[in-house]
Amino acid sequence: MNNSLKEIIKGFTKITVFRHENPDGDALGSQFALKYMIEDNFKDVEVKALGYEAYFKDLFDKSDMVDEDFIKDSLAIVCDTANSSRVDDQRYTSAKKIVKIDHHPNLEPFGDINIVDIKYAATCELLSELFFKEDLIISEKTAKMLYIGILTDTLAFKTNNTTENTLLMASKLVKCGINIPLINQIVFNDDLKTFKFKTLLRNKLQVQDRVGYIVYSHDEIIDSKLKAGDIRGFINEIGNIKELEAWCIFTEKIIDHKPLYDGSLRSKNIAVNTIAGLYNGGGHKNASGVKNLTLVQVFEIISLMQKEIYNCESNNIQEIVKKTLI
Repeated sequence: MNNSLKEIIKGFTKITVFRHENPDGDALGSQFALKYMIEDNFKDVEVKALGYEAYFKDLFDKSDMVDEDFIKDSLAIVCDTANSSRVDDQRYTSAKKIVKIDHHPNLEPFGDINIVDIKYAATCELLSELFFKEDLIISEKTAKMLYIGILTDTLAFKTNNTTENTLLMASKLVKCGINIPLINQIVFNDDLKTFKFKTLLRNKLQVQDRVGYIVYSHDEIIDSKLKAGDIRGFINEIGNIKELEAWCIFTEKIIDHKPLYDGSLRSKNIAVNTIAGLYNGGGHKNASGVKNLTLVQVFEIISLMQKEIYNCESNNIQEIVKKTLI
């Protein structure tokens, strides 16, 4: 990547940083890491982190509030967001210039500048490398944001896209003074209410043809006193079942008196982002999201995941047979 953050920021006195809707640790971590880094390195620049939805255990600051004029006069940087429709504040389109920084497949290069590379396990890993290469000031506060993004997007360095570079960036962030045990406790420890809810969630799991799925109704979400995004965020609770090849959680919402569903999809081998793309969703090969589905579409996706597992396994068998014959 030849894009220099210093050169991109030069000439702007206002910067707005955006993330995707239903933000996870990498979306929020990359957004706030950028904000803090800019504040520490560019004293004459006013930077704001924007977005309407946030949860994730209150690890991050609240979003800033700005008017349309501020955005129109700013450089907009969109973090960890593959699709323009998923940016959690569509006012970003009115900015003077748009920069997209992401690690998902670049199917929609909506930025004037696109810093996108799928070899990184997290957008925070990509940003870490950029910050270190450009010798920027990385405070403990900034490093904490970057580390949380890497930690959560790799599920504590357990995903198959965790590389030597992922671990190298994490180790360099540790040198910035972050408290690893404390971060791990905050990220992974649950209060008693959440612990009990996760037990109920596991009991709702349905399994069919190596696909596990959970569907939460609107009333069940209200009764839980949790946000729908929090519930979908618990998807990794069912990811360690050896009999499952793919799994998903869907939550119901009511829009204009109609039930619609948002979902999180995960897999061990099949490409769930291809399936999500059929329903205007997207993400990683093994981790994707969809939104605004009908209940019929929910079960279409489950069926497609089952078919993809069958096709994947059939192709593997054919490859084994070919190698044996050779």
